[in-house]
Amino acid sequence: MASRRRRRRRRRRRRYRDAPLYDTSTRASARDFEHTAMFEVLNVPLAFAFACFRPKRMSKPTTSRSPRPAHAASDRSSMSRSIVVVGGGNAAGYLVRALVSADPTLGARTLVIGAEDVAPYERPALTKGFLHKESPPRLPGFHTCVGGGGERQTPEWYEQHGVELRLNTTVTAADFKSRTVTTSAGESIGYETLVLATGCGVIRLPEAIGGTLPGVHYVRNNADGLALVEAMDKATKAVVVGGGYVGLEVAASCATRGLKPEVVMMEPHVMARLWNADIAQHYERLYETRGTTFHRSSKLKAILADADGKARGIELESGAVIDADLVVVGVGATAPVPFTGLDAPEGRVGGIKVDSRFRASGADVAPGSVYAIGDIAAFPLKLADNEIVRMEHVKHARDSATLVGNIIAGKSDDEYDYTPFFYSRVFEHPGTERAVNWVFHGLQRGEIITIGNLDPTLAAFWIDDGKCVGIMLESGAPERVAALAAAVRARKSVDVSALRACASVDDALALVL
Repeated sequence: MASRRRRRRRRRRRRYRDAPLYDTSTRASARDFEHTAMFEVLNVPLAFAFACFRPKRMSKPTTSRSPRPAHAASDRSSMSRSIVVVGGGNAAGYLVRALVSADPTLGARTLVIGAEDVAPYERPALTKGFLHKESPPRLPGFHTCVGGGGERQTPEWYEQHGVELRLNTTVTAADFKSRTVTTSAGESIGYETLVLATGCGVIRLPEAIGGTLPGVHYVRNNADGLALVEAMDKATKAVVVGGGYVGLEVAASCATRGLKPEVVMMEPHVMARLWNADIAQHYERLYETRGTTFHRSSKLKAILADADGKARGIELESGAVIDADLVVVGVGATAPVPFTGLDAPEGRVGGIKVDSRFRASGADVAPGSVYAIGDIAAFPLKLADNEIVRMEHVKHARDSATLVGNIIAGKSDDEYDYTPFFYSRVFEHPGTERAVNWVFHGLQRGEIITIGNLDPTLAAFWIDDGKCVGIMLESGAPERVAALAAAVRARKSVDVSALRACASVDDALALVL
C-alpha cells in the first residue's frame, strides 16, 4: 500500500512538471507580480462591534497521521479540518504561509479548496509580463509567495507542509450554525475556523450584445491568460473595452505586439477613478505614440460576429464600427457575498463586512469562527477614520492574509492598519524605449496638484484641508518611493502655493517628504 502511494505521488509530480500549462524553464522576479486595482472609500459608518477572538478554539489533533497529498480527493462523504480556506488565489497562499510559519503543526490541520487546477499564484502577473511575447513568466515560476519575497509554493510545498490542497473544486454552500461547507463534489466538510478568500469576479458583458462570442476575452485566471496569449499571437488588430488597470495593461502589451489597440471607455479619460484629466493626458499621449487609439466618453453597443460566429469587431452607440479580430474586456470586478448568512456592508461597497481583524459576522456565525480576506473583505480603514472600504489589490491580499494567519495561529491579535497602495508597470518588454512604472500611496481626497510632464518623471499630490493625504510618483528613485507611505500617514501640512510653484518633481518631493 505504501509503495502504491509513493508511485501515485511520483506520477502526480511528473504530470505537474511536464504539463504544457506550466513552463519550468521560465523564472520571474517579484517585479512581475505587483498589481494595482481600484478601491472605493465610501462614507459608510462603522455599524458593528468587534467580536472577541478566541484562539483556544484551535485544538491539536488527537491522533497522528500522514498528511494527505496535494490534489488528493477524499474518499469520504464527510470530513473535518481545523482550518478550511475557501479560495485558491493570492490571499490563500499568503495565509497558509503565515499559518505554517507561526506554527508548523497547523499545516496538517489546514485544507485549501480552490476552483482552478493550479496551486495559488501571483494573479497580477496575468496582465503584465505574462502577456509579453518574449520570455513571459509561466507557472510554476510565479506561485505564491514569490511576489512578496517568499518561497515558491508549488503543490509539493503544500504536501511537504502537510497542507491538503483540493483543486478543481468549489464550495457551493456553507452552514455556519453547524460549521460545515459543502463542495461541488457533494462532500460535507466540517471546520473550526473558516477563511473566505474567494476574491472578486470579472464583470462579463451580456450574451445579447456579443459578450460570450469566441474571440472575446476576459482575464481572471491562469487559463484566461493562456487563452489570451494564444489569441494575441494570432491576432492582427485589437480592441480593448475599458480604460482602467486591466484595459491599460492589456493595451500596452497589444501595442508592443503591433496590434494597434483601440481602447473604448465611457469615461472622459483613462484611470478616471484614480487620476484626474491632468495626470491622464500624459499617459494617454505616451500610449498614442505606441500606436494606441482612445475612444473617450464612448459606449459599446455590441460586439459584432463574422459568418463563423467569431468576434470581428465592435459597434459603438455613436454608430462607429471598429474592426478587430481580438476583443478584450476589462470593465471592472464584482464582489458578491459568496454565501447566505453573512453580513454585508451598507451602500455600494460590496463584499463581506468584517471588523478590524477580518472577522465576519452573521446570525449563525460564532465570534471568531469565520474570516474574510483580500478583495471580498469590507473592512474599517483606520487611515480614513474607519470608513468601510474594499481594496482590490495584491498588497492588501497579502497583508490581510498574513494578519489573519497570525491571529488564527495565536501569534498576534493586531488590528489592521493599512495604507492604500496602487502600482502599475507596463512597456517593460525587452528592448523598450520607455517603461511606465508608477506607485500611489494614501487616500484619494481633496485637490490634486501635478508636477512634471512624464519626461521622465511625474508626481501628483492629493491635498485635503492643507495636508498631503496621497502621493503618486512615476519613475521615482527607490529611496523616494520608499518614503511615500510614511509621508501620507504623517499628513504633513503643505504650503499649496509653494507646491504649485515647484519647478521639478524633486523640488516638490523635498517640500512634502
